[in-house]
Order: sequence, then C-alpha cells, then structure tokens
Amino acid sequence: MNDSFFGRLKDLIINPGRLMENVGANPSWWQPGLLVCIVMIGFSWMTLPISAPEQAELMRDSKLMQMVPEEAADQQYEEARNITPSQRIIQSGIAGFTTWLLVLIFGLILGFFVRLSGGEGSFKQALTIVSWGSIPMFVIGSLVKLPLILQTESVFKVNIGLAALLPGGDPGSVLFQTLMAYGDFFAWWGLFLLVIGFERVFSIGRSVAVLSVLLPWALLSAIGLGISLLVM
Repeated sequence: MNDSFFGRLKDLIINPGRLMENVGANPSWWQPGLLVCIVMIGFSWMTLPISAPEQAELMRDSKLMQMVPEEAADQQYEEARNITPSQRIIQSGIAGFTTWLLVLIFGLILGFFVRLSGGEGSFKQALTIVSWGSIPMFVIGSLVKLPLILQTESVFKVNIGLAALLPGGDPGSVLFQTLMAYGDFFAWWGLFLLVIGFERVFSIGRSVAVLSVLLPWALLSAIGLGISLLVM
C-alpha cells in the first residue's frame, strides 16, 4: 500500500476511503497544508492584478465606501489598479498563510464537534483530515479556475458551482453571494472527503459525521456571507 504523500494525493481522487484510513493511522497535517499554502500564494500572485482592481471597483459602490471620502476611495482604486511588485509579494504571501491558518482553525472546530458527538480520535487526526479535505477547493479548484480567470480577466465571472447559473449576475447581490458561499462544487467535494474521514477515523455513523461537518461549515459560511452582505 503506497502511503507516501503522492500516493495520498492519488487516493484523494481514486480511493478517498483508503486515504482517510491512512490518515487515521499516520496523521500528518503539515504536508497537505503546505501544498495549500504554496498553491494559494501562486494563485494570488497570478490573479492579483485582476482581482485587486475588480474588487476595488465593486467596493466603490458598497455601503462601507460610502462612509469614506471620495478622494480616499479614488486613491484606493488607483492603488489597486497599479499594485507594486512588493505589494503583490506581500499580499500573495498573506493570502497563502491566511488560508492555511483558516484550514487549521476549521480542523480544530470540526475536531471539537466530532468529539462532542461521541467520536474517538485526536485533534491531530482532525487537522490532517481537514487539511486533505481542503485540497479540492484550494488546490484543484484554484488550478482549474486560474486559466479561466486569466482568459476572461475577471475573478467574479469564473464560478465552478451554482453561481455559474447567474451569468452576468451582480456580484454584490444576495443571491449571487449566497450561491458563492454554498454552491461551489469543489467545496462540496472537500466536504464529502471530510465526512468519509471523520466517519472512518473517529468511528462515528455516517449521519453523525454529516451533521458534525455540515453544521459548522454552514454556520461559518453564514457568518462570512453576513459580513459580505453588510459591507456590500
């Protein structure tokens, strides 16, 4: 049985059950986490010249920017359009390490919920399960979206999920933001892996694993969605 890092990457696609059994026997959270960090740094570096001015343009009409003097808003927009190499490096690094940190925090939260539900496992195993489960969204999803973003020169126009059903939709609308938060196919793939992982590693039933994974994810997504809607 190939339990190397690349063997686990292969199993993530063709045999997720075996992947999670290996994770339970030998949890190692830093390898998939580092992969997520590196890919997100590269993804942010490549897309920042597109995403920064696009986000600034969207924010110009937001509720938050209405409280900012027009001159300051215009200055922020110009800075986003003319981002310097040093700013690009710093912001890309922050994006990568912040993503990794959020993955670890989510792992601790899910570990707490699963143990509270009667699961038998360690927080190290929970961190490893979530680190591997984050790869579809942050690694595979980013690599799929990158060429599409570069071709369309837009981040908001590229959606691999339910938000794609609203071509040309308003990125600031409640419906669009909701579909973005809950409708990403790569996120669903990751959640599927988490359910398998906690079911097998923590020895809990399928329904308990589903509830322990989906409830925290839905609540955390709702918080992010609420903040986004308040700002917009």
